[in-house]
Amino acid sequence: MNILRYLREQAREYRCTACGADHGRSEIKLVGRVESAWIVRVICASCRTEFRLLVVVDEAKAVAMKQDHPSGVRNKPPVTLDEVLDTHELLRTYSGSLDDLLSVPAAPARPTERGPDPT
Repeated sequence: MNILRYLREQAREYRCTACGADHGRSEIKLVGRVESAWIVRVICASCRTEFRLLVVVDEAKAVAMKQDHPSGVRNKPPVTLDEVLDTHELLRTYSGSLDDLLSVPAAPARPTERGPDPT
Protein backbone atom coordinates (compact mmCIF):
# COMPACT_ATOMS: atom_id res chain seq x y z
CA MET A 1 0.00 0.00 0.00
CA ASN A 2 1.31 3.44 -0.94
CA ILE A 3 0.58 5.70 2.05
CA LEU A 4 0.77 8.92 0.02
CA ARG A 5 -1.72 7.66 -2.55
CA TYR A 6 -4.02 6.49 0.25
CA LEU A 7 -3.85 9.90 1.98
CA ARG A 8 -4.66 11.72 -1.26
CA GLU A 9 -7.68 9.49 -1.80
CA GLN A 10 -8.90 10.15 1.74
CA ALA A 11 -8.26 13.93 1.57
CA ARG A 12 -11.51 14.60 -0.35
CA GLU A 13 -13.41 13.49 2.75
CA TYR A 14 -11.84 16.17 4.97
CA ARG A 15 -12.47 19.91 5.06
CA CYS A 16 -10.05 22.73 5.81
CA THR A 17 -10.74 24.15 9.26
CA ALA A 18 -9.85 27.65 8.01
CA CYS A 19 -11.90 27.94 4.80
CA GLY A 20 -14.08 24.81 4.60
CA ALA A 21 -12.74 23.57 1.24
CA ASP A 22 -12.17 19.84 0.89
CA HIS A 23 -8.54 18.74 0.74
CA GLY A 24 -8.91 16.83 -2.53
CA ARG A 25 -6.58 19.27 -4.32
CA SER A 26 -4.44 20.20 -1.33
CA GLU A 27 -0.69 19.65 -1.34
CA ILE A 28 0.17 16.57 0.72
CA LYS A 29 3.77 15.66 1.47
CA LEU A 30 5.35 13.00 3.67
CA VAL A 31 7.73 14.76 6.06
CA GLY A 32 8.91 11.87 8.21
CA ARG A 33 8.19 8.60 9.89
CA VAL A 34 7.83 7.67 13.56
CA GLU A 35 7.18 4.06 14.48
CA SER A 36 4.12 2.96 12.47
CA ALA A 37 3.04 6.55 11.81
CA TRP A 38 3.85 9.18 9.23
CA ILE A 39 4.30 12.90 9.69
CA VAL A 40 2.42 14.62 6.88
CA ARG A 41 2.37 18.26 5.77
CA VAL A 42 -0.85 19.51 4.18
CA ILE A 43 -1.29 22.89 2.47
CA CYS A 44 -4.88 23.80 1.59
CA ALA A 45 -5.23 24.41 -2.15
CA SER A 46 -7.85 27.08 -1.50
CA CYS A 47 -6.53 29.27 1.35
CA ARG A 48 -2.92 27.99 1.64
CA THR A 49 -3.32 27.20 5.34
CA GLU A 50 -0.56 24.77 6.31
CA PHE A 51 -0.69 22.14 9.02
CA ARG A 52 0.98 18.90 9.97
CA LEU A 53 -0.59 15.58 10.87
CA LEU A 54 0.64 12.48 12.60
CA VAL A 55 -1.05 9.68 10.68
CA VAL A 56 -1.10 6.40 12.61
CA VAL A 57 -1.79 3.26 10.63
CA ASP A 58 -2.96 -0.20 11.57
CA GLU A 59 -0.03 -2.50 12.41
CA ALA A 60 -1.03 -5.03 9.72
CA LYS A 61 -1.05 -2.26 7.12
CA ALA A 62 2.24 -0.92 8.48
CA VAL A 63 3.95 -4.23 7.72
CA ALA A 64 2.69 -4.04 4.12
CA MET A 65 3.84 -0.42 3.82
CA LYS A 66 7.28 -1.27 5.19
CA GLN A 67 8.32 -2.21 1.67
CA ASP A 68 7.61 1.37 0.48
CA HIS A 69 9.50 2.87 3.45
CA PRO A 70 12.38 0.57 4.43
CA SER A 71 13.02 2.31 7.75
CA GLY A 72 10.71 -0.29 9.26
CA VAL A 73 8.69 -0.35 12.45
CA ARG A 74 10.62 0.00 15.70
CA ASN A 75 9.30 -0.98 19.09
CA LYS A 76 9.52 2.17 21.17
CA PRO A 77 6.97 3.38 23.69
CA PRO A 78 4.66 6.20 22.58
CA VAL A 79 5.50 9.77 23.54
CA THR A 80 3.89 10.64 26.86
CA LEU A 81 1.87 13.75 27.60
CA ASP A 82 4.55 14.87 30.07
CA GLU A 83 7.19 14.63 27.33
CA VAL A 84 5.07 16.76 25.01
CA LEU A 85 4.53 19.38 27.72
CA ASP A 86 8.23 19.40 28.66
CA THR A 87 9.19 19.89 25.01
CA HIS A 88 6.65 22.68 24.64
CA GLU A 89 8.12 24.50 27.66
CA LEU A 90 11.66 24.05 26.35
CA LEU A 91 10.78 25.40 22.89
CA ARG A 92 8.71 28.28 24.28
CA THR A 93 11.75 29.76 25.99
CA TYR A 94 14.50 28.53 23.63
CA SER A 95 16.39 31.22 21.71
CA GLY A 96 19.29 29.32 20.11
CA SER A 97 19.66 27.85 16.64
CA LEU A 98 18.05 24.64 15.43
CA ASP A 99 21.50 23.09 14.98
CA ASP A 100 22.32 23.82 18.62
CA LEU A 101 18.97 22.43 19.74
CA LEU A 102 19.40 19.19 17.83
CA SER A 103 23.09 18.63 18.54
CA VAL A 104 23.98 15.89 20.96
CA PRO A 105 26.19 17.14 23.77
CA ALA A 106 29.61 15.55 23.85
CA ALA A 107 30.25 13.11 26.66
CA PRO A 108 32.52 14.50 29.34
CA ALA A 109 36.13 13.53 28.87
CA ARG A 110 37.24 10.68 31.07
CA PRO A 111 40.38 11.38 33.04
CA THR A 112 43.35 9.33 31.96
CA GLU A 113 44.97 7.20 34.56
CA ARG A 114 48.49 8.31 35.38
CA GLY A 115 50.90 7.48 38.03
CA PRO A 116 51.34 9.69 41.09
CA ASP A 117 51.98 13.37 40.43
CA PRO A 118 55.76 13.91 40.58
CA THR A 119 55.46 17.39 42.02
